[in-house]
Amino acid sequence: MLCFIAETREYLCGTQRRGETICGAEVARPIRQLRRRLPACVRRVQVRGDGEFISRESIQACQDGDLLYTFGHKRCAPPFPKRGGYRHGDCEYNECRYQPAGWPEPCRFVVMRMRKDPMGERQLNWLESENYAGRDFVTKESGRPHRVIEDYDGRAAVAPLIGEAPREGVLAIPSKTFQSHHAFFQMVMLAYNLWRWMKLLVGHQQAQAQQGQPVEEQQRIQMPDHTLRIARLKML
Repeated sequence: MLCFIAETREYLCGTQRRGETICGAEVARPIRQLRRRLPACVRRVQVRGDGEFISRESIQACQDGDLLYTFGHKRCAPPFPKRGGYRHGDCEYNECRYQPAGWPEPCRFVVMRMRKDPMGERQLNWLESENYAGRDFVTKESGRPHRVIEDYDGRAAVAPLIGEAPREGVLAIPSKTFQSHHAFFQMVMLAYNLWRWMKLLVGHQQAQAQQGQPVEEQQRIQMPDHTLRIARLKML
């Protein structure tokens, strides 16, 4: 279970855990750690997670920490208005307030519906689910539903970061002891952060060196892949 900072792609916190399914208490635990792991100057914290993260405990943890959140959901059926919403691009959007059983308070749910077959310009009936595919989210973000979902889609950038973990050695289990493997997991992610910080510093240095150059002459800041691989291996 991995949590990354979107702006810098740093590993912030996480855990090695047993099994495949995850409970609400496990999800809430790292969420409650976020504030104390971030600098005091950080005022606005936004948590984005997939459908595995939605639960009474995770929502409560976000509310207690005054955190903004957007989670994909697949565990409840919010009562979106039968007719309503609006169109943006090729999709239809809607929203409602709904309080699932056991949740601390009503929450905002937004939905995006993509038509499976052309149905003309008639207004979409939100109960005719067999005619379209949908994406539903619970959120504390403001703004129109399509904006909230577009912002959530920025979370896709975390996929390659999660893919880095196995390549860094997380799957190279050093022993049969869970506690030892958990400690090794944190060491691997520290090595990941070391090369991430190195790349940020190099990028900052290159950006300073390019100041004053015409835009067309500036080069994209990057480091050779082979340099990163060697450095990461040495750090680990």
